[in-house]
Amino acid sequence: MKTQDKTIVLHVYSDMTEAKMIQDRLAESGIESFLNDENVLGLDPVGGVELRLFEKDKEAAEKIIRTRS
Repeated sequence: MKTQDKTIVLHVYSDMTEAKMIQDRLAESGIESFLNDENVLGLDPVGGVELRLFEKDKEAAEKIIRTRS
């Protein structure tokens, strides 16, 4: 069983620029993440952009996001 391979939605952003900024910050800290629905944003502004990552990285990612300056 590979539970560490499970991905979760950490946050949904209405702005692609903000989602990409957070994704880049996570990458700088060694946390791999993925953006979903990025092409749908123009068609369905209610949906937004999902920032997904591996469940095992959730706590570390939340810390990084909370401490952004």
